[in-house]
Amino acid sequence: MRLKGRNAIITGGGAGIGEAIVRAFAREGANVVIADLNPTTAQAIADDLNVDGKTISVVECDVSDSGSVEKAVGEAAEHLTSIDTLVNDAGWGRAGKLLDTTEEDWDRMIDINMKGAFLVSKHTLPYLLESGRGNIINMGSVAGVVGVRDRLAYCASKGGIISLTRAIALDYVDQGLRCNSISPGTVNTPWVDRMVAQFPDPEETRKSMVARQPMGRLGEPWEIAEAAVYLASTDSGFITGSNLMIDGGMTMQ
Repeated sequence: MRLKGRNAIITGGGAGIGEAIVRAFAREGANVVIADLNPTTAQAIADDLNVDGKTISVVECDVSDSGSVEKAVGEAAEHLTSIDTLVNDAGWGRAGKLLDTTEEDWDRMIDINMKGAFLVSKHTLPYLLESGRGNIINMGSVAGVVGVRDRLAYCASKGGIISLTRAIALDYVDQGLRCNSISPGTVNTPWVDRMVAQFPDPEETRKSMVARQPMGRLGEPWEIAEAAVYLASTDSGFITGSNLMIDGGMTMQ
């Protein structure tokens, strides 16, 4: 019960890594609000977890829209009474090199991945500071640290997330706020399935993803979730402004 008494908002908690983080936080005793664009899917997760006194709620949220974010954070505050932890996991991606990336795809990736983390952090920050133990965990990516082929806009958006993390951490460290990011390698999620499906030979593309991992396999959502639990807990109390790589060794090459 490393997160007992913590009150957390988790964006994008309706699937993949976000869902794994919701389940891990609930297991460790946190009260959680899932902020997701698909509240029906998120509610099914909440219903599954709301046993044994757990408090898991759902709010609808488009992280790229300031009005939607402000409304969702306000509703989350009513559910939780206070907010001390934020996990910015909502994200979107599409494959593409420079000439293949449309302006629409660029804007959508920046809006969801980077602007989304900015907006949710901005609207949640007053609650986090008021708690006296505020903690933000942003979801970066190995693609924000090293070049990844066919991921131009995604690389740019995740690189921005890592820089945003450091800036927030430095600006508010004297007010008791910690801010860190997690950068996964390729993780076995529905998002990866959709990404792979964009290529002419999805099976060969998936094999190439596995091959670029020195450990010879994709990561699993629960492995990222355990890192989020660590960063949200007092076990990581001396860590801020850091980017935790969980990449199967991709960045050591």
